[in-house]
Amino acid sequence: MKIVHIITGLGDGGAELTLFKICKHDTANKHVVISLKDKGKYYSLLNKLGVKVYYLNMSFFSIYKFFFLIKIINSLKPNIVQTWLVHADFLGGIAARLAGIRNIIWNVRYSNIEIGKSKLTTILILRILSKLSYIIPLFIIIVSKRAKKIYEKKGYDKKKLKFIPNGYDLSILKVNKIKKKYFKKKFNIKKQIPIIGNVARYDPQKDHLNLLNALSLIRSKNIDFFCILVGSNINQNNIDLVSKIKKLRLSNFVRLLGRNDNIPKVMNGLDIHVLSSCYGEGFPNVIAESMACGTPCITTDVGDAAFIVGKTGWVVPPKNSIKLSKAIENAIDEMDTAKWSKRCNKARLAIKEKFSINKMLKSYNKVWIKVYKQNK
Repeated sequence: MKIVHIITGLGDGGAELTLFKICKHDTANKHVVISLKDKGKYYSLLNKLGVKVYYLNMSFFSIYKFFFLIKIINSLKPNIVQTWLVHADFLGGIAARLAGIRNIIWNVRYSNIEIGKSKLTTILILRILSKLSYIIPLFIIIVSKRAKKIYEKKGYDKKKLKFIPNGYDLSILKVNKIKKKYFKKKFNIKKQIPIIGNVARYDPQKDHLNLLNALSLIRSKNIDFFCILVGSNINQNNIDLVSKIKKLRLSNFVRLLGRNDNIPKVMNGLDIHVLSSCYGEGFPNVIAESMACGTPCITTDVGDAAFIVGKTGWVVPPKNSIKLSKAIENAIDEMDTAKWSKRCNKARLAIKEKFSINKMLKSYNKVWIKVYKQNK
C-alpha cells in the first residue's frame, strides 16, 4: 500500500518521532510525507531512509497552498491518507477528501486542552473536528487512553476511536553499564550521590519550577543529589531558569545541558528520571525511553504517564512540589536496597512487553488493512 502522511510540521515532537519510526521500520508499505510547515528536524532523516518528503511552508489561511496540497495528493494516488496533529487533521483531512480520497485516518495526539494555555485556534479547530469526525475519517488513532476518554466527551465519533500507544526500538534503547557512569564521570560525582534528571524543552507545560521547588525541599533536609536538566532552551542563556535556580540556592546541585539527541546515553546516565509536567501530555515518550534504559521514573499524573509507569515508579499530582519531593526522597532511600535493581529490571521489562516498536507497527497495519479492504 502507498500511505501518504500529512503532518503539521517535522519539528522535534512526539508525533513527528512516531511518524519517523513508522517510516523507518515498516517495510511492508510505501510511505510519503507531506509537512504543512517547514523541513524541521526530520526532513533530512526521512530523506536518508529514502522517504519522499514535501514541505509546503503553509500558513493556515493560505488558499493557494491548500489547493497545491490537493494537487500533490491527487498526483500521489495514495491508498490511504493519514493525518497527524490538529491542523493537519483539519486541513489535510479536507484536502484529501476534495482529492477524492475516502481512506482517511486521523492521528490525535493531545490529551488535554485548557482555556488560557492552549491556542484559541487549536481549541476552535478541535470543536470543528468533533463534527467532522463523523464525516471525514474512517478511523481516529488516539495515542493515549486518557485522550480517548477526553475526545469521547468532546463529541468525537466514539466508534472510530482506536487506541494505539507509541512503540520503542529496544535495540537502541537498552541498558548500557558504561553509559550508566557517563554523568558521574563527566561531573566527577561520587558513586553514592544519586543523579536525578529531567528531559524536556523549557515550556510552562513542563513545569520545571515544580521540580526545582521539590529539589529545594529535599536540599532543606540536607539530602545529597545532583540534577541534570536536558532540553531545548535549557542553558545558561535562559535567564528566567537560571535566576530561579539561584533563588532556590540550587546552583551547586543543578546543571543545564541544553538539547541532547543521544537519548540512550542521557537516560542511562540518570539514576531517576522525573517528569514534572502540569498539563498537555499525551503519551510521554521520555518516560518510556527512560524505563527502556532501566531508569525508573517519577511522574506527575498527566496524559498516560501513570499508565506507562504502572507499578515500576511513582506517580504524584501535578503542581504539588511537596508530594513530588517525597516521591524523590523515597526513590533515593530505595537506591541503597536490593529492591532498586529489581525496580530497574521491571521498568525495562514493562516497555518490552507493552510498548515495543513491533507491537505498534502491527496495530497500525491492522488499521491500514481494514481501511484498505473496506473501500477496495
